[in-house]
Amino acid sequence: MSKQKGKTVSVDKEEEKAEKARRAAAERTGKKKKGNFKLQTVIAVGVVIGLLAIFLAVTGPSSPRKGGYTPYDAYVNDRSLISDVTAKAEGNFTAAGSSFFNRFTLNDVKYGLDGVTTSNMIGLPGAVQYCEGEDDMEGGAIPSSYDVRTNYPGCFGDVMDMGNCSSSYAIAAAEALAARFCIGDNAKYGALRLSSQQILSCDKKSQGCVGGVIDGVWPYIQRRGLYPEECVPYVGVKGPQCSKDLTKCEDSKKVKAIDHCVISNEKRIKREIFNKGPVVAPIYLKTDYLVYSSGVYTPTTASEQVFGAGNEAIQNAVSLIGWGKSQGTPYWIVRHSWGNGWGENGYARVAMDTIVRESYTVAPVAGTEENIAIAEKKKEEAESRKEEEKKERAARDERIAAKRAEREAQKAAEKEASDLKELDEVDADEEDFEAEVDLDAEA
Repeated sequence: MSKQKGKTVSVDKEEEKAEKARRAAAERTGKKKKGNFKLQTVIAVGVVIGLLAIFLAVTGPSSPRKGGYTPYDAYVNDRSLISDVTAKAEGNFTAAGSSFFNRFTLNDVKYGLDGVTTSNMIGLPGAVQYCEGEDDMEGGAIPSSYDVRTNYPGCFGDVMDMGNCSSSYAIAAAEALAARFCIGDNAKYGALRLSSQQILSCDKKSQGCVGGVIDGVWPYIQRRGLYPEECVPYVGVKGPQCSKDLTKCEDSKKVKAIDHCVISNEKRIKREIFNKGPVVAPIYLKTDYLVYSSGVYTPTTASEQVFGAGNEAIQNAVSLIGWGKSQGTPYWIVRHSWGNGWGENGYARVAMDTIVRESYTVAPVAGTEENIAIAEKKKEEAESRKEEEKKERAARDERIAAKRAEREAQKAAEKEASDLKELDEVDADEEDFEAEVDLDAEA
């Protein structure tokens, strides 16, 4: 028994040693596999990071537009971009770098020229309205081409350089209004220039150099008026705070817009410019438009919309001062605020129905003596119409009241006649009853 028991103990010890050996081997295999997995993971991550780094190095930050390819850290005046645009413009226009966009990247455009918008509330109570007669297509012939500068050269000075300030909404408004004063009464307002800096510094509903609303700046101009440019010169981002010390000029030097409205029809826009002067319009900024130099701009196959910080399409405000046609392409003459070194001395000829928002063109009414007199006459005519309408409503109400009284009298008469008839029938019934009673009594 003891020998057998010893053999059993020996076998058990051998099996225990074998089990430990198997566990140790399994543990070593697991560690090896785990180590291999970690190594493979590290290698895979390294490969992905490397490929991503190569992609970013080659392409740079991509455009917010889906499918965009222009790096936003690329310079606007990049030679390869300019060469590519010129090649794809097919002779419609030429491209070149400008002093305004010198050392500007598309990121600088994205964050520096953003913030100019429209209210998109045309026709709502308290908002901008469509111009009167917007559906009226009459008004005489319109020339096939026209440039306000030809007839009123003194009404336009050098194109302003807005610098590192998203102030196109203020500059376009001040310049368009000044030109309309100059055109409307050249003897009194010849060579008038108005202060856009006053808008940047004092209009609380705008955001200064961060941007403003193209159709939302006019209530301030109508309410407060604008000083001439020399009273509050343009400074941009370092402009003065709005206070009583803003200028030494007297308030009597201010001029006002007395109204503004929106035109959404090409023919009406032309007639407005021809008869009264420049209008203000939003324009979308495209990558190839930034390097426009001369000719008639039409978006190329290389054209990409530039998006702002909120991924909204960037707009700027411009003045439309005329129109024309080149090689069958109709265009607008556009005045920017990017200085004389950009485009055609600060101007551009832009193909219609491309980047200008013709449907949201703002027409201000300058407060000249003639326009004030016309406005007063319209006001009197409107009040006279209201008075006539009031009288017509009163007469109509009297007629309605008379008809109502007549109907009520007729109903009353009919009711009285009906009551009398019923009374007669009752009396007749009573007489017949009494007669029957008398006959019964005799019987």
